[in-house]
Order: sequence, then structure tokens, then C-alpha cells
Amino acid sequence: MSVIDSSPLASWCSFQSADEPPAGTAAHETTWVLVEIPARWGRDIFDGEALGEDLSVRLKKHVADCGARMLFIRRPGREGQRVDGHRFYLCDTRPGRRRILAGRVGTPADLLDLDLSGDGHVPGTREVAAPVPLVCTHAKRDQCCAVRGRPVAAELDARVGPRLAALDPEAQVWECSHTGGHRFAPVLLLPGTGYTYGPVDAELAAEIVEAQLDGRILTDNLRGRSTWTPAGQVAEVAVRDSGVQAGIDELVVEIDQVAPHVAVVRHTDGRAWRVEAGTRPLPPRSQSCRKPPTDASAWVVESLTRL
Repeated sequence: MSVIDSSPLASWCSFQSADEPPAGTAAHETTWVLVEIPARWGRDIFDGEALGEDLSVRLKKHVADCGARMLFIRRPGREGQRVDGHRFYLCDTRPGRRRILAGRVGTPADLLDLDLSGDGHVPGTREVAAPVPLVCTHAKRDQCCAVRGRPVAAELDARVGPRLAALDPEAQVWECSHTGGHRFAPVLLLPGTGYTYGPVDAELAAEIVEAQLDGRILTDNLRGRSTWTPAGQVAEVAVRDSGVQAGIDELVVEIDQVAPHVAVVRHTDGRAWRVEAGTRPLPPRSQSCRKPPTDASAWVVESLTRL
């Protein structure tokens, strides 16, 4: 496993949380909408700084009505400041429906006319044949993401960018806005599958992308697949860590409706496991560099049983 460089900057949230297990901490989203916005991002992408107040309100509602979550993206370095139209991606993470669609719009307002639910055809888009890795670099949200994320995004682009581009010119490495959990910075999100990692350095990030290109999932610093709830994320990671060999979509998670901390993980070959998750307290720490320390907890596996 790759080693993440540390520093004595104990006030930074990502260093305070170095002891926190990552499983179960990914955002719970099945559909991601990525839109290329080179302008300055506010602390919240819908606060009006980048898009203006009126469009921000309308676009936020439209994305929510479609059951999706939007992220702003830009290419690493100076390339990210040059935009010929606005590229966008619609990413569905659900097994059996998983895909990434890519397209362009003249202005972000044009997205208001598109179905962003991931359920149907979107005019002017085509399916992307390779991953679209994202590294959070959202400076106004948290300094850890900006200072630690930008070098990872640039080096990851240098390491895997040529292979991705050879597979599909729309498959590129991007910087992105806040995905959730900046205390795990640098954060890597593969929005076409929902798998979220952190912390990662460029070496580990490249290994993760190369694995997904081969249909494999690495569990090093795996926070979870956004498709599932936190308990479901913990359950899937636990099954994979137990030595079960499974491709990207070969494990499906079912959450117990009565006991939401209990999940059944089913393999497409017929095997199944019951996983009970719980939480344990952690020493107080800052959830963000801008916030004071508060009580904290971590997800743990209470039991894993073959059915």
C-alpha cells in the first residue's frame, strides 16, 4: 500500500483524521453530474459566485429533481482555465445500468433542458469507454483538498492521462469541487462507478485507476461505493477485504429495512454474506479545517457471516 506523506500541520483536518477508518464515509449518490466550470468556485457551488444567484437556484433545483448530485470540474493546471464550451458528464453508478455519458453545452444554463436522472437518452451525448477520475481540489471548501489535492491531480493526469485518452478522448483526469469528507484528502472519486478513496497519493491513485481499467477494485483506503448507504459501503468493503474476488458490478448490496445497519451482500455467482455494521467513538477532531474539534465516530464491522 502506498504511503501518504505527512507533516506537522496538526490543525489540518486530514492529519487529525489519519487514524479514522475510511469505509462507510463516501457520499451516498447514485447519479453524478459533472460540469466544466473554470471560474472561481464559491464555498458552495450553488452559492452564486460561479453561476450567478438566479441560475444557481434553478440549476440546484433541477439537479435535485433529477435525483442527482452536481460537481464542478476543471482540468489540472493552466488547461483548466481554457474552455471551448462547457463539457459535462452524466454518471450512473448503479450495477447493470452503469455508464458515463459525455456532452457539451454552450452555457451551464443549457443543462436545465436536459434529463439528468441517468434514466434515459440525453441528446448530444455519447457513452465514454473509460474512467473519468476526479480529485477534489475545492480550496474555498477546505485547504486540505486544495493544497494536498492539486499535486495529486496533476501527477495522476501525467501518469494515467495518456492511457485514458487512448481509450477515449473524453476520458480525462479532472479537479473537482467538494465530494464530501475532506478530512480524507486527497480524495479520489471514480464517478462512473461511485468508488471513492482517501487519502490517496498519486501512486495509489494511479493504481486504483489502472485496476478499474482492468475491471478490478482495490480496497486500499476505499471509503465506499456511493451507490450504497454508509452501512452498505462498509458491508461491501468488508466482503472484498475478506478475500472474495469480485469485479466492479459483481457485488450488490441490500440494506435491511428494519435494521439499517445490517446489509446482505450478494455475488452474481449466487454467494451471499450478512454484514452487521456499527460505530465506535473516536477522539474529537475537526471535520473540516474551518471547524473546531467535535465528537467523532467511525464505522466498524460487528459481524460478517456467509449465508
